[in-house]
Amino acid sequence: METTRCRRTAVIGGVALAAVCAAGSAVGAAANPIIIQPNPVAPGGTISVFDGGNCDFPSTGTVTFTGGGSVAIPSIRISPLQNMIGGTGPIPAKATPGTYQVSLTCTTSGGHTEGPFTGTLKVASGASSGVNPTGGAKTGDGASLTTPGGLAEGIALVLIGGGAWLFLRKRRASA
Repeated sequence: METTRCRRTAVIGGVALAAVCAAGSAVGAAANPIIIQPNPVAPGGTISVFDGGNCDFPSTGTVTFTGGGSVAIPSIRISPLQNMIGGTGPIPAKATPGTYQVSLTCTTSGGHTEGPFTGTLKVASGASSGVNPTGGAKTGDGASLTTPGGLAEGIALVLIGGGAWLFLRKRRASA
């Protein structure tokens, strides 16, 4: 009786697990959104496009843009980065403001094509307000201490800690 109940529970559990796995793989088939930064972008700016984890790593591919106006946005070549597939590209200074459809297609190292994965890019009106930075950051010379006294205090703390450790070690050895 007990053995039959265990078998029945195992079979029901296996069927339930199979159903959950099948449902999970069907849900997992939906594509993640591609990442477009910045969005919106002004004409003359630069954007970065990432696969959002849709492509098998490592892959290469192409991002294309449709819609907008008479000035086409050039396609962007994408390649493996640290955890995603992506690339950067310019938005022409004369790009027509409006909404563009973005299509990202990947090709795996085995030659298998994935995608297209789609998104939307908005080109805002007006020129890019990006300013190229000049000079380095005002962070000092890399030293963490501003006065020589701080270094002496740190050394004193290390010596006091070492002395206390030796004192306690001798005390335990004699007990």
